[in-house]
Amino acid sequence: MKMYDNFFQTLTCRKLLTGIGLLIASTQPFAAEYNSAQISIEAHAWLENQMAEQGNAATKVTMYPVDQRLASKYCELPLEFSLVNQNLQTQNSIRVQCPDLDGWQLYLSAKVSKMVMALVSNRQLAAGSIITEDAVLAQEREQSQARGVIMQDPAMVIGARTKRSLNIGQIITNADLCLVCKGDIVTIEGISDSLVVSAAGKALADGALGDNVRVQNLQSGRTIVASVSAIKKVAIKL
Repeated sequence: MKMYDNFFQTLTCRKLLTGIGLLIASTQPFAAEYNSAQISIEAHAWLENQMAEQGNAATKVTMYPVDQRLASKYCELPLEFSLVNQNLQTQNSIRVQCPDLDGWQLYLSAKVSKMVMALVSNRQLAAGSIITEDAVLAQEREQSQARGVIMQDPAMVIGARTKRSLNIGQIITNADLCLVCKGDIVTIEGISDSLVVSAAGKALADGALGDNVRVQNLQSGRTIVASVSAIKKVAIKL
C-alpha cells in the first residue's frame, strides 16, 4: 500500500506543478516584436473590423506603404489602434500605440473607398456604337473612379448609343449614353394618376436618362418636351 501511496503522491505533485506552470504562463505579459509590414497588416485588419462594426460593408481599405527602413519595434502589451480624426474620411491617419510604460507610437495612412457595382465596357467602343449585351460587364469598383451617375442596370444600357468612345474596363455613366438620340422613333407615354396612353414620336435632340428633350408627335405633328425614361422612350405628365 505504501508503494501505491507514494505513486499517487508523486502523480498529484506532478499535476500540481503542471498546473502552477500553466498558471504562470497564462499570467506572463504579452510580448511581441513587430516589423513595419506586420504593423501595417494589423492596422489594416483593425480598420476593416471598424468598418464592419459600423455597417460599412461596401468599403475597401488600402494601406499606404510604410517605410521599410523602419526598425522593428518591441511591445510587451497588445498594440492599440485609433483614428486621429474620429470621423471616417477617404484619407485617414491611424495612430498605433504600444501601451508599455516606456511605449512608443507611430502613424500610418489609409484610404477608405466606397465600393459600388458598376457596368463597365467589356471592349473598346467607338462613339456612336450601339451597346450590345456582350459589350458590358458588371464589376465592383470604387465610386470615386467615375464622375456622374454610374449605370448599374443592364436594361438601361443595352440598346443605348454611346455619346463618346469608351475604353476597355471604363465605368459607364449616364453622361456616356444617349438613350434617346436625335432622329430616333420613340414611344411617348402620357401618364396620369389612373391612365397611361402612348403614341409614336420623333426625337429632335439627344437625351440621357432623366433629360428633357423635344419630341415631335408623329400623329398630330405637335412638338412637346418630355423626359427620357428608358431606351427610345419618353414620358410626360397628363
